[in-house]
Amino acid sequence: MASKTKKLEFIRTRKKAASGKKRKAASRTKGTTKSQKALFGDK
Repeated sequence: MASKTKKLEFIRTRKKAASGKKRKAASRTKGTTKSQKALFGDK
């Protein structure tokens, strides 16, 4: 049987993944505004 610490670490890891930690960090870094090309097409 796994130790209580191992269980807790696993639960926290899964919670971080489920809450979209990587996606949110990417949004903060890159922003969510569409590019000029996406908005107005290639001119």
